[in-house]
Amino acid sequence: MISRRYRFVWISNEKAGSRSLIAALFGVDPDAEWTTNTSIADIQATYPETRNYFSFAFIRNPFDRAISFHSHLHHFRNVPFLHGGMEHKRYYLSRYYGLAETRHFDAYCEWLNSPYGSDQYAARIFRSQHLVIRMGRDRLPDFVGRLENFRADLDHVASHVGSPEPALPMLNTMAGWRATPKALRAARSKAAVQLTDRNRALLRKRYEGDFMLGGYS
Repeated sequence: MISRRYRFVWISNEKAGSRSLIAALFGVDPDAEWTTNTSIADIQATYPETRNYFSFAFIRNPFDRAISFHSHLHHFRNVPFLHGGMEHKRYYLSRYYGLAETRHFDAYCEWLNSPYGSDQYAARIFRSQHLVIRMGRDRLPDFVGRLENFRADLDHVASHVGSPEPALPMLNTMAGWRATPKALRAARSKAAVQLTDRNRALLRKRYEGDFMLGGYS
C-alpha cells in the first residue's frame, strides 16, 4: 500500500494482521493506493517517488502464524481466505503436493519442512516472513512491527509519518471472522495442544530466520 499523503509504503504479510491493517491504513488515507507488486523494491522501481517514503511491515510469531493459517486452510467454513475466498483455498490445496493431506497440524508442520513447503518452492503465504518483507536480498523495511505489539507499533508508524492514530479493527482472527473473546480463548486452548515439542522443533527449524528477526523465543 502506498500513501502519498503521508509518504509511506506498507508491505503486506499475510496472517500478520493484514486485513486489520488494510482497514486501519485506508481509514487514515482513503486515497492510498493498493498495488500487487510483490516487494517494496518492485514498488520503488515502478514508483520512483516512493524511494524516500517510510517503509514498514509487520511480522508474527511463527508458531501462531502457522496455527492460524492451518486453521483457515482446513477447518474454518465461510471465513475469508486471504483475498480469494473458497476458490483460493481450493487452489492451494490442489496446487501443492501433499498439502491436502495436512488436516492434522502434525502433518502440516512436516509438510512445511518438506521440499514442497520450502521457501524455494511454495507460495508466498508459506514463505519465511523475513523473505516476504525484504526490499531485496539484504535490506529490510525501515520499521518491522510485531503483531504481538500491534497497537503500540502501529502508533509508532503513525507518529513517524504524521498521520492520525489509526482505528484498529481486529479482523480475521485465528478463531474466525470477527471472533468473540470466548471463541479466541477456545482457539488458543486448541493451539496449546497442537504445539507439541516435535511441532515446535519443526517450526523453529523451518522459520529460524523469522524467530531471529522478531526476537521470538
